[in-house]
Amino acid sequence: MLNLTKPQKETIYMKITRVLLAALFLVTPLMFFTDLTENPFQVQNTVLYVLLALIYATMAVKFLRSKTIDFTKTFFDLAFFVYVIVCAVTWLSAVSSEPQALRQTMFYNMLNYGTLLLVVALGAYVVSKNVVFSGVIESKTNYILLFIVWGALWLLLPYLHTMLSADNLFARMFDWYAVLLWAAGIWLGMRVLKKVTQENIIVLVFISVFLACVYGVLQALGLEFLWPFEMSQFASKAFSTFGNPNFLSSAVVMLLPAIAVYFLRAESKKDMLVYGFLTLVYLLYLSFGLARSCWLGAACGFIMMWMFGSLRSLVWSRRLRAFLLILLAFGVLYGSAYFGGSKSPVAARAEELSQVTPSNFTLDVDKDHIFQSLHQRLFMWDVSKEIFLSRPVMGAGLGNFQMAFAQNQYKTLLKHPNLRELKARTNAPHNEVFFQLAQGGIVGVGLFLFMFMVLFLEVKDFASHKKEGDKKQLLQAVFCGILGMLVDNMLNISLHAVVPAFIFWWFVGAEVSGVGKEDRTVAITVNPVTKTVGLAVLAFCGAVIVWQGLVLCSYFRGYEGLKLQASGQVKEAQANYARALALYPANTEAGLRLGNTYLQEHDYKNALTAYEKTLSAAAYYDEVYFNAALAALGAGEEEKAVRYLTEHLKLSPFNLRAYVMLGSLIRQDVIYANDDNLKLLDRGVHLFPYAAELWTTLGDIYVKRDEAEFAKNLYKRGLTADTLDRTLLQNLKRLYKKTQEALPPIAAQAQRIQDLHVKAANYWSQSVSGRRKLRTDIEAYIKDFPNDTNGPVLLALYFNQAGNALKSKELLEGVLKEHPEDLSANLALSSLLYRAEQTQDAVYYLKSALFYYPENPTATKRLAALGKK
Repeated sequence: MLNLTKPQKETIYMKITRVLLAALFLVTPLMFFTDLTENPFQVQNTVLYVLLALIYATMAVKFLRSKTIDFTKTFFDLAFFVYVIVCAVTWLSAVSSEPQALRQTMFYNMLNYGTLLLVVALGAYVVSKNVVFSGVIESKTNYILLFIVWGALWLLLPYLHTMLSADNLFARMFDWYAVLLWAAGIWLGMRVLKKVTQENIIVLVFISVFLACVYGVLQALGLEFLWPFEMSQFASKAFSTFGNPNFLSSAVVMLLPAIAVYFLRAESKKDMLVYGFLTLVYLLYLSFGLARSCWLGAACGFIMMWMFGSLRSLVWSRRLRAFLLILLAFGVLYGSAYFGGSKSPVAARAEELSQVTPSNFTLDVDKDHIFQSLHQRLFMWDVSKEIFLSRPVMGAGLGNFQMAFAQNQYKTLLKHPNLRELKARTNAPHNEVFFQLAQGGIVGVGLFLFMFMVLFLEVKDFASHKKEGDKKQLLQAVFCGILGMLVDNMLNISLHAVVPAFIFWWFVGAEVSGVGKEDRTVAITVNPVTKTVGLAVLAFCGAVIVWQGLVLCSYFRGYEGLKLQASGQVKEAQANYARALALYPANTEAGLRLGNTYLQEHDYKNALTAYEKTLSAAAYYDEVYFNAALAALGAGEEEKAVRYLTEHLKLSPFNLRAYVMLGSLIRQDVIYANDDNLKLLDRGVHLFPYAAELWTTLGDIYVKRDEAEFAKNLYKRGLTADTLDRTLLQNLKRLYKKTQEALPPIAAQAQRIQDLHVKAANYWSQSVSGRRKLRTDIEAYIKDFPNDTNGPVLLALYFNQAGNALKSKELLEGVLKEHPEDLSANLALSSLLYRAEQTQDAVYYLKSALFYYPENPTATKRLAALGKK
């Protein structure tokens, strides 16, 4: 379809296609419009979607005008298209089984993430498989050198940058100098694609990724010149133009085997030097990018190259050249690891791998021994397992992973409470197999693995052919790059980022078109049915362009609002947030921020409206539910407040403040005390046993429901957890007094330690003999009730006042060793350490108290005071 290797007159449609392809492989990966949206790759996403849509629109117009079009039919088509169709069916299946309230969210899920498959993967694959391999690697190094000069011209952008005066998206994007550079770059790209072959397109990808890598390396060396602000989340990494270092690193993983073949087959010294230089820059960026999964993927890709006989023979025939490249590569990697000293980011990143041991390869890990990189992945994989178990056959549905993850992660959090700070919102679990299993179930993951098994078997058959040459070796190298990308995505998410996903599926299409049997083309002529299909494709392309325009404008307005809010222009920020939400209701961050600004102004009605509009497109966003509850409470809509708090706690089980608010609302009006809400509150007192107000509130609710026995049990359980709470003891005594029953043993135990606590608080007003008796009484209490941690904590208080801080510290550390969640022990030890001027350790125990009891007023106040000093 796009074969220009044979002499023929180039049509206007092919010229347009060449322009679009050049822009697709150059402009998209190298976008420098970083101040338009909060996440720079949102601009890349829009540009890629629009360019793909324009290519398909060009093809549709050509078909409708010329009355015929040819498509290449390959061995991979059936497996791929069945997989795509089944993915769409999984979404329909999920929509049909979910309540009406979630269906709008699932529609936006499809738009946000489902289209990655339906537009990017499908679009890249279909176009790529129709671009031929010529079988000849042409020397394009002159163009590569010109592109290096072109890249250097971007260094002048900060000095020659111009901007139109209007405050809109076009004015912010438009810059005369940048326009001239992009035009020159696309023209050079068209020269590289004078013949539209896979070999030339691969060279164009080499160029764009190389320029991005150079920029990333400069960033790693501290030479930033394009970004107008610091990307705080990646400030220590070489993120370059892909917006995330892992995404560019994945593209490098795919290209390394292919560029190694170009280097080894180079016929001139100039070609050898240029391709060798590109390879070394790729490796340097791979090191500076700090993406360890990509290091593993690259290693697997190179190992796989050695498995092919033709590539082994190529390496052996150019062994001196290969040895030189390997030697230089080791030098580059060694230099990057020790650049800036032994504590360089690269060396530190590598050293972190020593934390991965068989003993900590588990979710049952202490909070102080969590290795973020490892346990975050283990956590996400466990949640993915829960998603799969909830819908094992068809999974959560195409695009619904983020929603299903939010709905299921509470199960893992409740099983492993020490992981509560790993709670996340994510659209992929850093493992492609788990992703396919969760989103597509057994059917989805089976078809995904079957696809690549078909490709592997065809490549294996192709490798057994006797024919040698450029095509065979390059295709084998491309397959090694695809394999490296898949290995990388066992620990990465780059297959769910638009630009690296596009390159990946383009390479899959290229591999398919190259290793298959003789090309079989299907000629399609115009008839009423095909004409309707052509018009539908044209309409779909138009819809994609309009949709992406709205999305980009929405994110642009949302980011403008954020900047205005940061400068104190709240009203202007609200106007921008409102426009962003109106343009694209799935811009959840804009909706959340809009509601938050109203909430801060106590404009509860408008805040609630903003939150509810956001929830219609993101029914899984726990933070929005909580803030909506605050707004509803301020607006006097208690019923909505209860409902939103309930939904929030289903998604976020460790929010103590939400439990307290829900309990207070139900205590005020027990009409809300249904079984589900009471179960949530019961879960709250189980998760936060030292939060006495929760025990009191829940007990009071049962009293109001005339369920005195349940209330008694609650008060007794609360006193068992914290025998020092006076309110619980008083409430328990009052209930037993009404029924004239004998008090339970826990009441006498609580009264005993509370009396001792009063005496300990008055330590200095007692005589020497009274102090000795107090110690004896406390030790007797500990002997009688060894499971009550308040005993040792009280004894520690006694020793601290007696001047024996060492013994006090020993007792408190003993309690925390067995019960790290003990609030009193954490607060007491932090106070003791602060007085001993061990501020760092004091802060640790205050943070530990806040880990188990978020927003605890005592710990928060002390930590704030320490922060000021």
